[in-house]
Amino acid sequence: MDQNIVLTTELQEKFKTAWAQRQVIFFSAPCGCGKSAAASALLEPYTVCRWDALSEPLEPAHNFTCDAVLLDNLQALKSPDAQQALRALILERLETHFVLLSRGAVPGWLASFRYERRMQVFETQNLMLDQETADKLLSLSGISPTPAEMSAIQKSCKGYPLALGILCHQMQGGRPYDETVDADVRRELFTHFQTAVYRRFKPMTRRLLLDLAPFEPFDVEFARILSGNSRAGELLGELQQDTSMFRYDDLHRCHFWPVFRQFLLWQQEREYSAEEQNWLYGRAALYYELHDNYKNALDCYTRCGEYQKVSELLIKNSEVHPGLAHYDEMEDYYRALPREQVLSSPALMAGMSMLSSICMDYDASEAWYLELERCAGRLKRSDADYKSVRGWLAYLDIALPQRSVGDILSKLTNVVSLLSSKEIVMPEFSVTSRLPSIMNGGKDFCAWSREDDDLYRKYRIPVSFLLKRDGVALPECAIAESKFEKGEEISGRMLDLLGRLEKIQKKGTPDIEFALIGLLVRLRIDQGEADRAIEHLEALRERFQRPDCQRFLPNLDALMCRIAMYQGNDEAVDTWYREKAPRDLLKLRVMLRYQYLTRAMVEIVYGKYQEALLVMAPLRPYFKAAHRVMDGIYLDLLTALCQFRSGDGGWQASLRAALDTCRDYQFIRPVSQYGAAILPLLEKGGWTADPAFLDRLTAAARKQAAQYPDFLRFRGDLPEPLSPAEMNVLRLLCHHKSNAEIGEILGIKLPTVKTYVSAVLRKLDVKNRGAVKDAALKLHLI
Repeated sequence: MDQNIVLTTELQEKFKTAWAQRQVIFFSAPCGCGKSAAASALLEPYTVCRWDALSEPLEPAHNFTCDAVLLDNLQALKSPDAQQALRALILERLETHFVLLSRGAVPGWLASFRYERRMQVFETQNLMLDQETADKLLSLSGISPTPAEMSAIQKSCKGYPLALGILCHQMQGGRPYDETVDADVRRELFTHFQTAVYRRFKPMTRRLLLDLAPFEPFDVEFARILSGNSRAGELLGELQQDTSMFRYDDLHRCHFWPVFRQFLLWQQEREYSAEEQNWLYGRAALYYELHDNYKNALDCYTRCGEYQKVSELLIKNSEVHPGLAHYDEMEDYYRALPREQVLSSPALMAGMSMLSSICMDYDASEAWYLELERCAGRLKRSDADYKSVRGWLAYLDIALPQRSVGDILSKLTNVVSLLSSKEIVMPEFSVTSRLPSIMNGGKDFCAWSREDDDLYRKYRIPVSFLLKRDGVALPECAIAESKFEKGEEISGRMLDLLGRLEKIQKKGTPDIEFALIGLLVRLRIDQGEADRAIEHLEALRERFQRPDCQRFLPNLDALMCRIAMYQGNDEAVDTWYREKAPRDLLKLRVMLRYQYLTRAMVEIVYGKYQEALLVMAPLRPYFKAAHRVMDGIYLDLLTALCQFRSGDGGWQASLRAALDTCRDYQFIRPVSQYGAAILPLLEKGGWTADPAFLDRLTAAARKQAAQYPDFLRFRGDLPEPLSPAEMNVLRLLCHHKSNAEIGEILGIKLPTVKTYVSAVLRKLDVKNRGAVKDAALKLHLI
């Protein structure tokens, strides 16, 4: 094998298997992925007959004597006769191996080989170099990057062989890796793409590619409208067959191979003027707007400076998707608007007040509220905007997080009266803000729980009238949830609510449907039926795949993760934590609080108590300012768990705060849901404020513990813990370091390294070094 060619072990093993089974070997990957180099290296031990479809005619009748036939640029083989001849040759020469290289996908005339499992396809991901192999490539070029540099190199190049090859050339002679090297690599790479790929396309195809580059995913309809080219579908079909530059999300939508898209954006900057780019974004924005894709439309209108259209769409989107979540999702677009643009619209002023509030900037929130009040003061009853401005003020009085629910009750009757007399026009109001709860949704309604029966009788009709579609079955769902949190039996109420489900789906909103199913799920869990609970959520998730319900999925997935913890489904928990848990802890997103708390629960399971506390710490000021009682209880309980397990004596104060609040509201379920995890704290906490109430909490927690004894149990326990020295060795093993390298890094002798390695393998219960990393990840040791 050529000393400058390195291949991953996985690729070599896969090739050996295909060779042994005499399968047709098909390499399908874009330019620069190393198809030819990899094939040549893998075929080095054999005699090979070579053809290139770009420059040589295929001669099937040729009497060749070799182990393998290597045909390059198969995508250029367009003649049906030549295609049929190659098929016949493969079928006739059973003793000969065929290795086919193409920039495109497997063509239809060869597809039968794949369906019959007589073909092994090597795609882009098979040719990418992992960090260990990339490190070996650099070493062959005399380059020894530091671990930090190697990590940055792999992050930038992503294992792309051509980029790594260019990098080796750039760094030869001792040049250190930095941003300038990265820029030079990209410049050289893109220049190569210009000649080797881009210039080979017809001008019409090049224009279409540049038009589409900023927009992903796209389909044929979008391509036609954006480019104004009626042949866009035909051109995309040709590209799909002759290149591997596209990745399909489904049957219709696709996106570019990331490296090629970066090149196209680079090329577009060189070919398109600012006016042409703005025209392109404007055309795309109109397409997205007509298809009710406000997010993408706003992106494009902002990009081309159409702020009037941005403000129009923000207002329209707030009407379609009411609630706090709208403002959280649209924050960047609100912030991008000039102040005078906001002051020209009551809806935008209300939006800025709400947005500032959920960003915890209460001074700015009140300042925008005052601007809206000033606007109302300048209007006469006969003015066209009078009713809507008064309606926005009434909306903020109810919806602003810093307004307590006590304030709402005092204003609710007046607002309903004004609406009935048509003196105001009020926007729709979402109670849940896409959370699986009404009591703990857009606002915290725990204060109402103390008098739930009286308030239900008094306000059921006004609330339903005020909230319109969002009020369908809301009062019934709210009182059932209140009773549930207080530990009362609600099976009868739930049957009644499920009887209203069809009405909710037809005349109500997905918000209330999610809250209802969320309550049903918690009831199922409380009854020991977590498997049935997950079935309900899976069915709802299927229903919520439609575009208008996509916004519920993150919280729905977080709820599914919580159920997985009850079930002991470690794989599902790990997948959610790895792929869907919120990561940005530097900017608090209060609308993600349900996901933050779920992440903290997972980290408690992993034994990452400080991490869990860091996730929760920014939430506390918001919970206090926004009067979020229920969230505050969860926060105190999870904090107490972290402190208890990490040996922090402050756990009793955190537990006491939670129990004091629960006693005040007579809440049972917020504590008992933690079952086996919270029981030791209840027994040792020394809370004496209300022994009878503590007995109720403990009994309910024992019931949950009996049903889910491993809920929130620490999963990182080893029968024999690793010592600090063994942990150091473990980390280096996970970076594929040899015994000699480990000894050099840690400054210990080779026999000592071997002793530590043996101990690590034994304690992790694995048989070889290759299994160490997977075991360590599963146990969350690294």
